[in-house]
This record gives sequence, structure tokens and C-alpha cells, in this order.
Amino acid sequence: MSSYDARNPVMVGVSHSPTAATAVAWAADAAARRGRELCLVHAQEWPAGAAPKDRHDAPDQAWASHFRASGRDLLQHCKDAAAEQVPGLRITTRLEDGHPAAVLREAAEDAALLVVGTHQVSGPGEAVTFTTVGRSLVGHPPCPVALVVGDTSCYDPLGPVMVGVDGSPASAPAVAFAFEEAALSEADLLAVQVRRPRRGDWPDAVQESFIDVSEALAGWREKYPQVVVREKVVMGQPAVQLAEEAAAARCLVVGSRGLGGFRGMVLGSTSRTLAHFAPGPLAVVPQAARTD
Repeated sequence: MSSYDARNPVMVGVSHSPTAATAVAWAADAAARRGRELCLVHAQEWPAGAAPKDRHDAPDQAWASHFRASGRDLLQHCKDAAAEQVPGLRITTRLEDGHPAAVLREAAEDAALLVVGTHQVSGPGEAVTFTTVGRSLVGHPPCPVALVVGDTSCYDPLGPVMVGVDGSPASAPAVAFAFEEAALSEADLLAVQVRRPRRGDWPDAVQESFIDVSEALAGWREKYPQVVVREKVVMGQPAVQLAEEAAAARCLVVGSRGLGGFRGMVLGSTSRTLAHFAPGPLAVVPQAARTD
């Protein structure tokens, strides 16, 4: 049984990567807006042949002590930065042993939101690719996972929160998360559905998609009346179109499961593809996430 609860802390994976600072800053802001504790998690993967952490008489114990001290120093540095950014924020730290992906996946069982830093690489279309840790976490933890790009020049932090919808019940948690994020950020919300083009599928398909989007948003408009909502329908390959539309958004929200077939958009394959091409923060919300 999942222990996911929206009242749990916001967790962020901390590493020596240059993207860590951006991830911590984004997570601190997310925790403050939600009134949640921020938990910084750093996983140390001990090199082969290193002394076990519980061996105090090992010849290389001095090296092991320095190795662990390095992790504590990293956590303290990130904690100080988050505390300076958000005075009064409740912050805890966790230094764990193991592979980062495995450690974060387990930690996410007690998180309201898991944040992982990403990096940008040069390539066709200036694609964004996420670290192996971030990619491996998409769709697995019971809580939403936010993959945060280290280079903030690729997207608009003042833009709307964008959510991909496909009219399926599986997209409901993503819509709920997007409305909450928009309300907490005092941002507009842009709901987008992507249709795979078929001969003779226009314009009837557009009208059908707008109905799908309206139904997906039903109830949430009333719960968050302060959020200005816009709807949009585009044709093309879902992941590619969502990435293009998200260039003007502060973050993109998608579900981790959805419908199959040409109408399916909030698919595992789509969320994983977006882990390579999303221009800014990408929040992947599992179907198990709470929506009340």
C-alpha cells in the first residue's frame, strides 16, 4: 500500500551536480507555497572495496569518514541556501547509502512531491535530457515527480502552468496537481490536448477534443475560481507538441498513464519522451496520486 499523502514533505534529491542548486531552489519554493517541510536527500554510493560504514577498525576508515563528511557538508550547504531563500522554512536532511535512484524511489514513499535536478545537453533542437536518476524515477514513485532543468533560460518562469489532458480518468490527478500549482503560484492554467492527425479527422476531432478538455476540468474550475483557465487543442505527436507548447509555460504537468490508441496522450511513453524534450520543469503525476 502506498503511503503517499499530500501532507508529506517535499523531497529533493541533492548531488554534486551543477543542477542541484536549481532543484533545491525550486523545491524550497514549492514547499513554502504548500506549507510543507522541505527534506533534502543525498545518496552516497560507496565505491567497490570501500570500508563498510559500520567498520571502525578498517585501514581506510579515515577515507570513509571524509567521504561521509563530504555528503554532510553538501547537505548543509544546500540547507543553508534554502533557508536563506525562504526564511522560516522547515528543513530536514537525510544522508543515505545506496544508488541515488533506489534511495530516492524509497524516500518518495513518504513524500508529497519529489524534485530531481536535470541538465541540458547540446543536440538536435537543443533537446533537454534528464539524468539517468531522473529518467528512472518517472512513473515509479507514488507521488508526483518534478524534473527541474538546471538552465532556466529555456522556459518562461512567469508563464502559465500547462497540463496535458486526454479526457481519461487517468489524467485527473495531473489536472488536480496543475490547478493546485497554478493557484499556489498565482499563475494562469493552460490545458492542452494533442490529437494525432488522421485523414478526415478535422474539424470534428477538434470539437470532440475541446469537449474532452472541458470535462477534464469540470469541478476544478469551481474549486479554484481564482485560476484563469485557457484551453487549446493541437494536432501532432503528443510529446513533441507538448514540449513545444511548454516553452511559454512555467512548468508542464502530465500523467504517467492514460488511454491507448491515437487519442491517448497521457501515456507512460509520452511522459518518458518528455523527460528528454521538455524545455522546463516537468511534473509527472501518477494515477495513484491523491486528487481531493
